[in-house]
Amino acid sequence: MKNFSLLFIVFLFCSCTKEIEINIPNQGSEFVVNGYIENGQPAKILLTRSLPYFDPLNDEIVFESFINDATVTLTSSLGETEELEYNSLPGFTDTWYYNYSGSSIIGQEKITYTLEIQKDDTIAYSTITIPEIAPVTEDSLRFVYRPDDSTYCFLIGHLTDPDTIGNCYRIFSKTKPIWGSSLDFNPPDGYDDLYISMLDQDGNYNDEYTNGWDFSFPMYKGKGFWQEWGEQEVDTENTDNEIDGSSGATTGFWNVGDSVILKWSSVDRKSWDFWASLQYNNPAGPFGAPSDVNSNINGGLGVFGGTSSQYIHLLAQPE
Repeated sequence: MKNFSLLFIVFLFCSCTKEIEINIPNQGSEFVVNGYIENGQPAKILLTRSLPYFDPLNDEIVFESFINDATVTLTSSLGETEELEYNSLPGFTDTWYYNYSGSSIIGQEKITYTLEIQKDDTIAYSTITIPEIAPVTEDSLRFVYRPDDSTYCFLIGHLTDPDTIGNCYRIFSKTKPIWGSSLDFNPPDGYDDLYISMLDQDGNYNDEYTNGWDFSFPMYKGKGFWQEWGEQEVDTENTDNEIDGSSGATTGFWNVGDSVILKWSSVDRKSWDFWASLQYNNPAGPFGAPSDVNSNINGGLGVFGGTSSQYIHLLAQPE
């Protein structure tokens, strides 16, 4: 009986072993779009090609993926049309690079825009509408000290969500740190060059559970790619371990005394779906299943968004 049991176990392990081959596409030929048109601003587009999955990746390869010979056309529902200009030196939007930009068509709320990209026999397009902004109540914005601390703070705001479901928001901030910025080149003014999304949900929110509500909510500073997270827990054994000149947890907080520009944006639902799906695309472990990213580019990858924004200058000084 023991011999039979041993034989059964060996058979079980052998029968469960199977070599599985997975074919992963290794093509690097699709348009990749990262662009938007904002109220009061021309369109700005970063146009690149997709890169093969297993190819090495470095700065040189990334910049070589930029497409410089496409015809990029923007048309509005007002009957306006313009061909976006290629910029040989990529410029900064407030959140990323761009290599094509418009000039004559300026974004307006409730106007529909179609972006068309053509290179050789490949065509991609996307159609969006800039939503009417649902503004944060500016007078309600106030900084609050982190509990049991007078060095760091977070932001409280108030919103009256319109009584029409489907309002989508993206929230960013740009900071002029009291300790100096490590990304301040364009132009050097003390502020970080790029806006970063809020910590919670990557700054992406909608009114699925708050439609028509009048409510207050906290906002916590996110992290730029050029920044290090602060200490997650207070190191009681090493009191000299300081972050930004102070000891303790700093993740999600501003230094008291920082200058802050809050960018509050209402965005169209299709582009919001892209950013929200991108946020949850990477599984939280080896057994998680990646989800699909909801691109709104027909014939390509990425996003073309419609955005209506307000910019509010604040001083991180709790009262």
